[in-house]
Amino acid sequence: MDNQDELHYKLINAARFFQNDYQDRGMVKWQGYFLSDHTEDVGKYSKNRMDNRMREDHEEMSEESISQHLMQAFDQQFSVTIQLRNHNAEGIVSPLYHGKVLGF
Repeated sequence: MDNQDELHYKLINAARFFQNDYQDRGMVKWQGYFLSDHTEDVGKYSKNRMDNRMREDHEEMSEESISQHLMQAFDQQFSVTIQLRNHNAEGIVSPLYHGKVLGF
């Protein structure tokens, strides 16, 4: 039997197997994947929600103090952390923002 006949025989055998014997399990084979991804997403969501609820307002600085700190941060190229003075509709405090002052 040459290679062409052997390949033809294997293809016919494979076609017969998929037509008669093979049963696709459908979504069953993906359940583990979806479950682990869903669990991970729920964990991240819960942690984020808890972090938001536990966040507190930091002490508000005067405009003069803010100006001095921003000028120094700009001059010496170090990072600053700021928090906005607003809350969302649920009363959750604004997050902290970190970065360098690129202009003042």
